[in-house]
Amino acid sequence: ELIKRSGCLSVVTDESTDSQDQYVLHILFVLQGLNGEDASDSKLKVVPADTIYLYTVNYNTISQAIIKCLNKFGVDFNNISAFISDNATCMSKAYNQVRQGLLPNSVDLTCNAHIVALASDIWRANFPEVDKVQLNLITRYGQELVDLIKWFESCEIRVHQAYNKVVDLINTYEALKDEQHSGDAGIQNKCIKTFTEVVDKLTSYYDPDSSERTSCFTQPAHRFLKAFDPLQVCTLNLDTIPLDFIPGFNRSCKTELNCYWFHASECNSELSLTAFWRSTETCFPNIANLAKRYLSVVPNSV
Repeated sequence: ELIKRSGCLSVVTDESTDSQDQYVLHILFVLQGLNGEDASDSKLKVVPADTIYLYTVNYNTISQAIIKCLNKFGVDFNNISAFISDNATCMSKAYNQVRQGLLPNSVDLTCNAHIVALASDIWRANFPEVDKVQLNLITRYGQELVDLIKWFESCEIRVHQAYNKVVDLINTYEALKDEQHSGDAGIQNKCIKTFTEVVDKLTSYYDPDSSERTSCFTQPAHRFLKAFDPLQVCTLNLDTIPLDFIPGFNRSCKTELNCYWFHASECNSELSLTAFWRSTETCFPNIANLAKRYLSVVPNSV
């Protein structure tokens, strides 16, 4: 009943193994956080949907398990806003080759926490044995990656800020490459190597011109989701944002852009995201409907 009343939802999956090395697929539904009666309640509602044991894991078995779960709960395929999974190739392939046609209003996102965790692994690889000096460096500069993972794991509506958070971290690490971190040449070189590899890793996942190897895990949705943030939209060049890639963004939405931009420019910076969209949805209803749908997408699957 809660799922039916929620309207749009995101499907979150995570594949793992149990103590006997049996493949386990966890499926969660994340319900919209912008539709409740209480405007102050913007928390995303997470509903455990199913835990499925699989003998083999590939894009076919993953797709079949998810479709069966959706049918089990009577979920309308048109109401699915996003599919969020880890960085396994079969997950991306399952969406692109099977489910994308079935879920016409959805976007595909790779779990941001998984990607940042991959970047965190670079610290461990470059500093396998650490003394006190190296530990201080790791604690000082690696903590930003840990903090970002925790930020992604929040139940607050934050997907519109995700891209900026990662870009800020990339810029921070870029700047650190030009600084002196240790009088020991060996440690200094390790630091520069680590900063460079973290930047390259994150850029490969978030840059729209990334390499073919990681192109299936890029995050194009993050580039347009921030357009639904009234505090950001006035600073963006909308001509450079792929608005036409937003499922449901049609001619009516385009005619409402100027009105949206005007209200956003007059928006009080202390007004919550939830309150803004509830107070202005009659002014530009088509864009507001898309905002309510996609701002409730979670940026992670863990």
